[in-house]
Amino acid sequence: MKKSLCCAMLALPTVLGYGACSAPQNCPESIAPKTIAPAEKTIAEQPLSDIGALPKLSRADFNRLAAMMRVPLFWQEDVNKNGLIEAAELKLIGPSKGENLYIKDGALTSLFNKTYIRMVEKRRLEAISKELSVGQPTLVYNDLSKVSDGEKEMVRHIIKAADIIEKIYAKQVGSANTSGCFDENDALSAALYNRNQGFLCEAPGISADPFCHACRDFRPTISGLYPQELAVKEGFCEEIAKMPNAQELFSPFTVVKNIDGALKAVPYNKVWGEEMRAVAEELKAAAQALPENEAPFKAYLEAAATAFIDNNWEPADEAWANMNVNNSRWYLRIGPDEVYFEPCNQKAGFHVSFALIDKDSLYWQERLTPLREKMEGSIAALVPAYKARNVTVHLPDFIEIVLNAGNSRNAMGATVGQSLPNWGKISQEGRGRTVVMSNLYTDPDSLSMRHEQALSMFGEETMKVYTDEKRLSLLDIILHELTHNLGPHTDYIAPDGKRPGDNFSGMTATILEELKAQTGALYFVDFLKKEGLLSAEDAQKVYAHSLFWCFGHLSRGLFEASGKPKPYSMLSAIQLAFMQAEGAVTFHAEGLAANGQEKGYFEVNFDKMAPAAQKLMAEVVALKVSGDAAKAKEFIDKYTIGAASKDLHLDLISDRLLRYPKASFVYSYSL
Repeated sequence: MKKSLCCAMLALPTVLGYGACSAPQNCPESIAPKTIAPAEKTIAEQPLSDIGALPKLSRADFNRLAAMMRVPLFWQEDVNKNGLIEAAELKLIGPSKGENLYIKDGALTSLFNKTYIRMVEKRRLEAISKELSVGQPTLVYNDLSKVSDGEKEMVRHIIKAADIIEKIYAKQVGSANTSGCFDENDALSAALYNRNQGFLCEAPGISADPFCHACRDFRPTISGLYPQELAVKEGFCEEIAKMPNAQELFSPFTVVKNIDGALKAVPYNKVWGEEMRAVAEELKAAAQALPENEAPFKAYLEAAATAFIDNNWEPADEAWANMNVNNSRWYLRIGPDEVYFEPCNQKAGFHVSFALIDKDSLYWQERLTPLREKMEGSIAALVPAYKARNVTVHLPDFIEIVLNAGNSRNAMGATVGQSLPNWGKISQEGRGRTVVMSNLYTDPDSLSMRHEQALSMFGEETMKVYTDEKRLSLLDIILHELTHNLGPHTDYIAPDGKRPGDNFSGMTATILEELKAQTGALYFVDFLKKEGLLSAEDAQKVYAHSLFWCFGHLSRGLFEASGKPKPYSMLSAIQLAFMQAEGAVTFHAEGLAANGQEKGYFEVNFDKMAPAAQKLMAEVVALKVSGDAAKAKEFIDKYTIGAASKDLHLDLISDRLLRYPKASFVYSYSL
């Protein structure tokens, strides 16, 4: 059968379906190329009173742009150091004869204002171009031409559902309204908005640039999950947490609404009913198209369709958990799950992860499944206050991603491991699924770049064991996701009857949980070595790979431009600082890294890694069990902004790793 090639670069409203196909008739309508809605009013047409809301050009930028744009003005000096251009500070370049059209009666004229707006627009496009250049398009391709006709029809419906999911996610993020944002001729702004699923830039070193924005009017991004008048206030999450009905307001599948002067939690299906019903219809159609040998997948599609209508996600979770590598060739997770995208880290973001099962997952499943209870028991042995649970979590499936959408589609990089669900009976009973995305970062460009980066960070001894071997490089991801289901987890009930999210703020709870998971990835290396599943040399390779993973996150900084902590960067800082304090990692200021060019490098002291990982694991688990918010904050601060953070060498790490572009994944498949 003739193949048709489709590229999915899912977008948000107004740029929905931004992508390419060999012929539009060969691809689902939802991913056929579409034009961008024209802006209703460009920045150049705004009234002069709106200019004050624009970012302020620095003196250096003003003079540089004026020269580039042949504007005969020079900002001679910022006399009062207020960062604002004033008429008395400007000089007209060239002969002074004649009328100065930019200044009249000691004040800036309308011509100056219009010119200034053009200069701001030039500066904005420069920032966007820089942001986009950081992301290196990286192809994720799957040949689906040999699947059955019914499965091809299923794929088309999943793609359509994914487009709708991105519409819902845009409303959650607060970036759905693009009216007047950019027009069809503004390709740079459209590309930024499409890739980043929003108005703002995300690249390290660029995200803080106030000019880096997809909209000419620099509109704010205000979360669509809380009342706007509340969401614009600093510390509003803490304000909600103190309310008597905080638990209801922070329930994950609801939007907080101001109803008659009182805050209420309104279910997702009541807020976005039209879009959720449309997703349900696509999922029902996908289920009908599947062949009979895909009964578990069909059951999940039908259960998920119902969940999109009634907002009750547990039956869909049950059907999803019943799928595995032995009863379906497909993997799909569609619905609301992770919380990291939103200010309070409480509300579940809509997403799609659609993939084929990679049978290589059987290698670690067969070896780790018999050890689940023993691994849980080893954590309980570290902290007597924690009582081991009966763990029946489904061990990691390897999946080959076909398509990511919504909260699963990152501007740069991608999630390579995930354990779900985060709430409910399945989570409490440890019956969720853990998946590892095995076809990401495996392309030749990614492997070559990562090796060069490692050479710049490690000394020769550590570099001798560094590897990108798939079996070992994915093990720390597998152990990370597995550890999410071990020890005190998201739904763990502390002695005071509260969950971690109740005792700790949303961000503290998130950092502790991710730190627990990644520390487990270190802690269980020695466990597997003692069980005979890893050689001493392989254990060293996993340690080195895990440390390099930390470097990658640290290079992006510990905080967002808004000041919000980045969970993975925070846990990476804690691990690196802790390991250095324990002597498991050493920074050598003198001497050259393994590439023979960089002065200063890290070396792993492998004989000290196991005891250091055990000590850190015990501390983190004890903190989660205690529910002591003040103590947890003190612990996090110590290694991220306190005395122990001085050994992180963040500038060095960022300088060496950010020289390289980051993968910006695009998805292609043949049907």
